[in-house]
Amino acid sequence: MPGRTQDLASWLSERGGRDGQRFLIGPEGYPDLRINAFLASAKMRNLADLTNRDYAYSLALWLNFLLTCGRRWWEATEEDAEEFQFWRLTDPGNSRTVETSAFSKDLAACKKFYRWAGRKYQVADPFEDMEAPRGKRQENVKWLDPAAVARWRDVGLRGRGLDGRADRSWRGRNEQRDTAFFDGLYGTGLRVSSWASVVLPELPRIAPDRGYFTCALADKCAKGGYGYRYWMPRAVLTGTSSYREGARARAVRQAQQEGRYASVPGRRVVVAAGRTSVILEDGRGGTVKRPWNLVPPPLRRNLFQETPHGLEPLGSV
Repeated sequence: MPGRTQDLASWLSERGGRDGQRFLIGPEGYPDLRINAFLASAKMRNLADLTNRDYAYSLALWLNFLLTCGRRWWEATEEDAEEFQFWRLTDPGNSRTVETSAFSKDLAACKKFYRWAGRKYQVADPFEDMEAPRGKRQENVKWLDPAAVARWRDVGLRGRGLDGRADRSWRGRNEQRDTAFFDGLYGTGLRVSSWASVVLPELPRIAPDRGYFTCALADKCAKGGYGYRYWMPRAVLTGTSSYREGARARAVRQAQQEGRYASVPGRRVVVAAGRTSVILEDGRGGTVKRPWNLVPPPLRRNLFQETPHGLEPLGSV
């Protein structure tokens, strides 16, 4: 049709949407534009990607719960919210009850949605007076000393027997990668999503006279959006470097030969990268400079650098 946008990306951009944005479809097969406007709002975009995902899931849970009650979300009452809490935490009829920490996330998501909807559409917040429940102390926590951690890693990730020798029945293929990732988690204390977001230029250089290296986690990769300093043991850095020069290099070379990286959707090519900032191609023939502190994990996963052998991902592990 004349004057009508032909591709989905342009159509979405014209309406304030973005690639990868989450959205919900109602039971009749139609979207509620108000709910999806919230998911596309700056309040949701400013959240960390995992938090954004979890809040969208929690909101979907609440909407499905209301559907079983025959209630629409703008008609929900305080009693509905209390019934939702009971169902999530203690209802004998619910075979998949959750811990208080999980419900606290549901509560935070619903409160954020209704605060936004209240300003936009004058909708009452059924969760306004509800407080997050206090979690009970877990009594089944088990602690492992460093030797036990090393044994767990060797048996579970490296294919070693209890005697330390290679287990002939082991069928693992990525033990060097998995071990480097595990050692990074244990050695630095970072969260899984945070350690997975670290890129090669952010790794410190190995110095022969140092046992630990001071590193910085970017704001966009930290829980709550507040980055911080952390310390990387020498063993973690050398293990990551060995993986980069060994199993990772072989996997990257094979992917280059097969042209896999050329077909990655949304890939961004890095022109130059340092410890604190990166220069990217902007897709319009120019470049844009960004501090690493403001580059979120989804974008980091799509960063590639040009090498004599072709494109190479910038992720470290």
